[in-house]
Amino acid sequence: MAYSQHVKCIMEGLDTWNAWRNNTPGSLPDLSGTDLSGKDLRQAQLVQTDFSNANLQNSNLQGVDLEHCNFFGANLSNANLAGANLCGADLSHAQTLNIKLDGACLEGATLNNVILRGQLLGGINFRNANLFGSDLRDADFTNADFTGASLAEACLDVASFYKANLSHANLTGVSIKGTIFQEACLEGTNFQDVDLREAALTFKEKMKLKFKGKL
Repeated sequence: MAYSQHVKCIMEGLDTWNAWRNNTPGSLPDLSGTDLSGKDLRQAQLVQTDFSNANLQNSNLQGVDLEHCNFFGANLSNANLAGANLCGADLSHAQTLNIKLDGACLEGATLNNVILRGQLLGGINFRNANLFGSDLRDADFTNADFTGASLAEACLDVASFYKANLSHANLTGVSIKGTIFQEACLEGTNFQDVDLREAALTFKEKMKLKFKGKL
């Protein structure tokens, strides 16, 4: 449950909110469960804020520093997080229908059991992120960086990882029916319990994976 004083501050406006944050360095705001739908929060200081189970539908968080924020179970449908810093943030079980994440940084973020189906997420930094069990079907991850990330048990069917960096990523148990890995970096990628024959691989890629004992 959100702390009532924190909710009062954010509802009074961003000037009040930011003044409070500046006067209380090291504070850990609790806005869990708060209805912030449609709010323009682009100028808000929100690092390490707890938004778990909050309603942020249609909110604008474009370019905001959201490092280590907690969005567990939050409603982020149609929210604009383009260019946001989500390093170390937790978006697990969040509602992400039509969320905008282009240009965001998700390094070290946790996105367990989220639905990003059909999203355009090219070039995004997912280094060391955790996307366990997430629905990533038909998503476009062209040029995205998944170095050291864990996508275990995720559904990657028909997703595109064209020129993506999956070096040392954990893809244990993923579903890859029709998944595109063309020109992707697969150095040290863990494909345990994965049938790579189901992926959309070129002959050259098949030979390369076969040579490495992964096919």
